[in-house]
Amino acid sequence: MTVYQTTLRVLSPIHIGDGDELRQDFDFVTRGNQTWRLNEDAILRAKESLLHPKPNGTYPTLGELLREEDYQNDQFFRYRLRGTPRSAKVDARVRSFIKDIHDCPYIPGSSLKGALRTALAWTGWDEVQPQLDRNAIGRSKSWAGQPLEHKLFGPNPNHDLLRALQVGDLSGPSAPGEGLVLVNAQVVTRRESGSPVELEALAGETSFHGRLAIDETLFTSWAESELHFGSRRHWLEELLPRLQRHSLARIRQLAEWFEQTEGCERLASFYRRLEAANIGKSAALVQLGWGAGWDGKTFWTHLQRDARLFSQLLEDFRMRRGRGSPRPGAPFPTSRRVAMVVKEHVARPAAPFGWALLELAPIS
Repeated sequence: MTVYQTTLRVLSPIHIGDGDELRQDFDFVTRGNQTWRLNEDAILRAKESLLHPKPNGTYPTLGELLREEDYQNDQFFRYRLRGTPRSAKVDARVRSFIKDIHDCPYIPGSSLKGALRTALAWTGWDEVQPQLDRNAIGRSKSWAGQPLEHKLFGPNPNHDLLRALQVGDLSGPSAPGEGLVLVNAQVVTRRESGSPVELEALAGETSFHGRLAIDETLFTSWAESELHFGSRRHWLEELLPRLQRHSLARIRQLAEWFEQTEGCERLASFYRRLEAANIGKSAALVQLGWGAGWDGKTFWTHLQRDARLFSQLLEDFRMRRGRGSPRPGAPFPTSRRVAMVVKEHVARPAAPFGWALLELAPIS
């Protein structure tokens, strides 16, 4: 095994969901400029005598059971976050970030490996030159492009090149909720903004650490006759340069997109700074998690080479929806998910989602 220490430094808000939605006054309450995550079991044990139906027949929420002095009792709260949702209504929703059993956020190895896989597929396309036609995409939206992946990486999981790439989970702050903030998000287009979304996200400057390993036994002569990985071994040897090439190509396009979108000057400036950054040979920029967008999780420009085929794919998978839908032949995608800053009830785009700096240091 060739083993590397991985360090992921958060550059813009990252959200990787655990599939749960937190509800105001049931899972959290707001106080001042903070969101307080409730310890439901502790509150119910301590307030059992107050669980009587109200005149309208409903029972009080957990938030309604709390008194002023309870906010001094840490046992009633799992953690606190900076920031609050825009809605103060009971049952307002916040998307939860993935955490361990101690409420500490972490980066799943699968999320990082997925981003690496996308970059390797994009940079390796012209080397393999898979045939691109309607049959190569397939008809299932969930498994779209799988025949192309088989051409690039191998015909099945047992013969997939990325069997050789093992990416572990990355751990970060060791206190419950540490490193997380409450982020107000929105989908923006060049003409309008969509409905608000509230979520827990990693704050900038937070770091996570883990390990990445390459299984060298899968490239030995006895394995080559079965796996046929040898012709693509250099993909893993060039992992960071390939990731950086993919990221920079997207960063340039995203900078141009936000420069042409009203009110998004801060995001355009962020991308131009990323483009100009000198990060060295042992690191690469990567975007992962919620908000990476269609181009961050697909074959991207390779699918757009055939304009007629690409237009057909948009129709087949119903990717043209709503008033902002692109006309046939128009640039795609037409929207981006961004973090907003809210001042005096006015929300303005503040940062893109998901960008981090990945550093690898050899261990053995």
